[in-house]
Amino acid sequence: CVIIQIMVRNYIRKTKRQTWDANVMQTALNEIANGMPFKRASKIFNLPLTTLKRRAKGQNKLAKGNSKHLGRCISTLPEEIETSLKNYALEMEDRLFGLTKKDICKMAYQLAERNGIQHKFSRDKKAAGTAWFKEFLRRNPELSFRTPEATSAVRARGFNKEAVAKFFYTLEEIMRVHNITDPMRIYNMDESGIQTVPSKVSKIVAHKGRKQVGFLTSAERGQNISIVLCLNATGQFIPPAIIFPRKRHNDLLYQGLPYGTLCLHNESGYMKSDTFVKFLEHFQKHCQSSVDKKVLLILDGHVTHQTVEAIEYCRSNGIIMLSFPPHCTHEMQPLDVAVFSPLMTYYNEELNLWLKANPGKIVTLYNVGPLFGKAYRRAATLNNGLSGFEKTGIFPYNPNILPDWKFKPSCTTDRPMVASTDHTMTTSNGDPLPTTNCEKNAESQREETPSSQLQKPGHSTMKSKKEFSSGNSSDDVSIFDENESSVSIVSPSQNNHNENKKIVTPFDISPLPVAPPQSRSSRQSKGATVFTSSPNYLLAKERLSTRMKTSQATNIARKKLFSKTKANKKKRHEEDDAACIFCCELFSTSAAKEKWIKCNSCQKWAHALCAGVSVGKKAYVCDFCV
Repeated sequence: CVIIQIMVRNYIRKTKRQTWDANVMQTALNEIANGMPFKRASKIFNLPLTTLKRRAKGQNKLAKGNSKHLGRCISTLPEEIETSLKNYALEMEDRLFGLTKKDICKMAYQLAERNGIQHKFSRDKKAAGTAWFKEFLRRNPELSFRTPEATSAVRARGFNKEAVAKFFYTLEEIMRVHNITDPMRIYNMDESGIQTVPSKVSKIVAHKGRKQVGFLTSAERGQNISIVLCLNATGQFIPPAIIFPRKRHNDLLYQGLPYGTLCLHNESGYMKSDTFVKFLEHFQKHCQSSVDKKVLLILDGHVTHQTVEAIEYCRSNGIIMLSFPPHCTHEMQPLDVAVFSPLMTYYNEELNLWLKANPGKIVTLYNVGPLFGKAYRRAATLNNGLSGFEKTGIFPYNPNILPDWKFKPSCTTDRPMVASTDHTMTTSNGDPLPTTNCEKNAESQREETPSSQLQKPGHSTMKSKKEFSSGNSSDDVSIFDENESSVSIVSPSQNNHNENKKIVTPFDISPLPVAPPQSRSSRQSKGATVFTSSPNYLLAKERLSTRMKTSQATNIARKKLFSKTKANKKKRHEEDDAACIFCCELFSTSAAKEKWIKCNSCQKWAHALCAGVSVGKKAYVCDFCV
């Protein structure tokens, strides 16, 4: 007979051994060390007297401090190595290179093999099993198995400490120079898009076992409508603006909108240069800015915000436009942080409620106004507005509001600063701006283990290109190089016992990804910019002049090309409807299969039958030219 042992994943305890809390045991051990008798400690903390004596005297060989493992099944990897694997997974997740279940299991197998640990992992798959992975997550509650959100490489590279520090430095200087201390004079505006179909469908209760579950929407792809929101640091919103994709104004489109909404329209439904100037007029009407009482408008660096018309209007009406650094609005813009997410959620709910209340109908542009109005009243609240400015550190002013782990994705592409003749940027107090030291942060992140934790190597050393890119795309090939030579690490607690013992960690097998040095200098990002400043105003005028010259040259070239094309078309038309030089019959009225031939001398056409020659004759000269 064959006996198959199946590992129980949800084990139910059958005894009451070690039901006390480990923290209570540690407190009792501390009191005994301070002189408390064993019997008194046993009664006060409700602990077994014999167990308490063994722990205090160190006679329990299986116990480690205040805890003891029960049962015959123990973790394959030692605690130190498993802790390093946990720290490695967290560090890779911070850098947006999160490890999958397959990566974790393959790494566990390699750690066991490289450290000479006996294991029962699959040698065919060269990976640990599902049971070990689930137990690994259970032993490390800091980890969770989640579906990540796709993040672009430019956003990961652009959101760094230098860009954020420059923005807060510029913000502080503007508030100091123009004496903007009142939060009612600090505004944030941004555009977003809503559609006639939900942007995201919520989970529903459905039949179990079905592979496909549907949900009714108005269309596969909806029409886009742009909305523009604006609020100040006190949480007060000015009436929004809405841009419909229409050429002409239609009052039916704007019914049900919030009171005072600026109604705009253009062919695309997106923000354009002239549309932005109209919004600035709407903004100035409600904020009552002037040259003597300036306001600060913080917005993104879209090209429509940098036109000469917009800058001139802002300079003449006391509006200071400050842009966020590129690819940083998801963490630094109050509207993105606290307003747009609930607004889209409420709008999708209103869409679904409308479809249920109107079966057989679909949502059109004429229904968007009332639906957006209901969602806007629920999302544009005082608490959301105040929370947005507070979480981004704009007001109250807090340049250190963002934690260091949010800058970890930019560590992959961090390179030494290029030497420049510019002066070092400092704050208003004369202190230099903070700089990034990602490797130091990564090292401190991995040192959150007990005193017996491993001493990590310098993992930022670059390795061969083979480690980062491989031509083999097979699923059986691990992303980690199994043949890479290990770096010896000595545990401090074992240093006195065995100095030659070497332990391999995940940082040795697969170091943290670091971009190679650039072979050429790339274009430097502009960062936070004051659009209404004199240098940027002159730069905008120069761009406009260059654009006009280019446009004039293009128009001249198009006119020449058009005149040539028109003449060629006329010539081709005359040739297409030519008359036979013998019978004067037009080509357009001749029979469909009649053959024509062209004279090489006068370039005129004739019927092949009238000319008395065959069609295949190459050098033909008519009788009039002979």
